[in-house]
Amino acid sequence: MSRTAVAASPLSARAERLLAQPVRRADLALAFPVSSAATGEVFVQGTSFYPPMLDDIAAATSSVHINQFGFKPGVVGDVFAQTLTAKAAEGVPIRLIVDNLGSGPETGARKHYERLAAAGVKVCVNRASKLRAVSAPLGEAAPRRWNLASIGHVDHRKVLIVDGRIGWVGGAGIEDHFNDGRFHDVFVRVTGPVVAQLQLVFLASYRWLGGNVPNAELGGLFPAHDEGDDPIPAVVRHNAPGPYRPITTAIARLFDDAVETLDVVNPYVTDRRMIRSIETAARRGVRVRLFTPANGNNWACSAAQQFHHGRLLDAGVRILEYPTMLHAKAFVRDGEELLLGTCNLDAWSLKRFFEIDLQLWSRTLATQFEERFSVPAEEISTPGRAASGVKERVKTAAFATLSPLL
Repeated sequence: MSRTAVAASPLSARAERLLAQPVRRADLALAFPVSSAATGEVFVQGTSFYPPMLDDIAAATSSVHINQFGFKPGVVGDVFAQTLTAKAAEGVPIRLIVDNLGSGPETGARKHYERLAAAGVKVCVNRASKLRAVSAPLGEAAPRRWNLASIGHVDHRKVLIVDGRIGWVGGAGIEDHFNDGRFHDVFVRVTGPVVAQLQLVFLASYRWLGGNVPNAELGGLFPAHDEGDDPIPAVVRHNAPGPYRPITTAIARLFDDAVETLDVVNPYVTDRRMIRSIETAARRGVRVRLFTPANGNNWACSAAQQFHHGRLLDAGVRILEYPTMLHAKAFVRDGEELLLGTCNLDAWSLKRFFEIDLQLWSRTLATQFEERFSVPAEEISTPGRAASGVKERVKTAAFATLSPLL
């Protein structure tokens, strides 16, 4: 049996069990061994990553699965909706998971989702703000049940899986502000065995929310993979509600393992433990760059973060403030390890929300990230500063105290 077939079969068997029985919240705590990607590529800004995503969807032959916090009507959202409905008309199964707070499928974007459902797209909704909710795809009849297991657990993930062979993970929603320059973000596209891990995460979540998948589709959802000529070690890290938070652990370990360089790219840096780890890395001689927005869209988080700038700057951290809303979430260690996805350095992402990251060990991808994101970002960013003046210091200290709630 080939190496790729051995890697794929256990996940297919796990998926079969998920399809055969009800999925509990505890079943979403999925752990994976290190797998591999046959190919990987970093894309920066919506004008770079949306067109190839749409091309991948248009070329789909067996399935399209999207897990998206923010999928809304607009220039970008309408093009995606048209592409998805066209594939559904061809008979390709299209399944979506969206968050009720991020996408508004039953409020502001109701008509958008009604059109998708009418075209045959199956849409399951994570309702983190509803005490009682339906557990079924939109438009399908089902009783309302208590939804306590979901309360407060926003689905912040952004994933696209095509034909079980192509996976996209990044920080951007399917929304206009990621395409017109207002928000700056990144995605990574991978092929190869690690895509099966993304697929299993999607299926577990889709089943938990009341969606059904025929067993006959499993072969197409978990195909055999070509590892390529130079496999990239890769693994999916997935934070689900509960104590098992592998992304949180992976970030902390990456900070602790840094020897020469550490790049932290994140819009919401408020968790004290993570900030201490960044400071400690700099004090032991690691060259640390922290990329963050100059004017964040969450002023409370920005204030809480600025409270820590003085200590970070004193430790030698270079704080680089990007001129528009830097929304990317990525970490690069020693030019060889890249962790990229949806997880912010705040309490909600690290401890409560659904989040997903891809961890890859590749000097080629780390260099690609440096050339496509870090170098251009550094050229137009301004140095971060510590809080100054009594009023600003009091304000930032107050919000830093409240940071576990932000």
